[in-house]
Amino acid sequence: MTRILKAAAVAVAVAAFAGCRTPQVSLQVRRPPTLEMPSVKVLAVDDFEAATKGDDAIARYVRDQFIAIINKEGAIQAMTLPEAREKAAKEGLKIEAVLRGRVWADFAHLKGLREPVVTSDVVWAKTDKGIAYIAETHDKLATTEYEVVKAFVSVQLNLVQLSGPEEKTIAALSGGRGWRERIGGGPITTMDLWSGRAEASAGRGVRDREQLLRVSADRAVGEFVKAISPHKETIQAVVAKGGDSTAAGMIKAGQYEQAIQRLEPGLKSATKERAPDLYNLGLAYEAMGNPGLLEAAVLFYRQALDFDPENEDYAAGLGRVELLMRGNARLAGGGVQ
Repeated sequence: MTRILKAAAVAVAVAAFAGCRTPQVSLQVRRPPTLEMPSVKVLAVDDFEAATKGDDAIARYVRDQFIAIINKEGAIQAMTLPEAREKAAKEGLKIEAVLRGRVWADFAHLKGLREPVVTSDVVWAKTDKGIAYIAETHDKLATTEYEVVKAFVSVQLNLVQLSGPEEKTIAALSGGRGWRERIGGGPITTMDLWSGRAEASAGRGVRDREQLLRVSADRAVGEFVKAISPHKETIQAVVAKGGDSTAAGMIKAGQYEQAIQRLEPGLKSATKERAPDLYNLGLAYEAMGNPGLLEAAVLFYRQALDFDPENEDYAAGLGRVELLMRGNARLAGGGVQ
């Protein structure tokens, strides 16, 4: 681990244990796809195949969610394959890639499960001073009834680039999401079957198969979209004080391009006093999310840190972007995990 990444880790720990030493703001940043692949602007989504019998409805739902979420992100125009072909014939639309998929759905609702529970009958007594105490206990072995509901959706995707009459696979992805919930016999508990972590349920005590499969599909689709499409996500980051307050306000308002245009011309020969502006310029470039601009973010974060090597906020920003770029490189040509 480099000095910068160590400093970034220290900064996170200090913030956690010191009650967030520096005030943070929530920033909507644009991230590039986690897979490095040719740029795609128009995506046709073919019908997804249901790998499990009777699950055509959930396969259609997964396909439709892909289209909806990709279009919501706005970087790629997605539509069904028949719609894309119709627009190609009538409007000359160029279909750049086709997304094909296969969907597995797994659901189980186990009823009437029982487990032993030890209960106790307690006999209370009082002393002559009025103090109650346990005089006698009788332990009994009983059973309690509970249910288990499990839902999991697994998806296999192939993203195919169209180049004339030929097709070329540019991404092959597989993965899924789901959960297991215990109902009855105590508090409801939910576990994410993908991560193995306990988490809050979308609907406590829900037993409906279609509803739970759709929730699992939504989670899986969101991860896949991050792999193939530029996307927005929320981060907690520090906007540095002590520099151009107008540019800082622009960053807080999500006006990243305006902040860059305001800051960059005056930082060609920056001094130590301009370190906050160098950091904020790096933050604005990071928020833009283009891979090339991430390199610019690293440049300005590093310049700010060179002027102020002990600044944990500057180190955290640099470490965050370097980790993102390394993750992109590792995932190039790989799949969603």
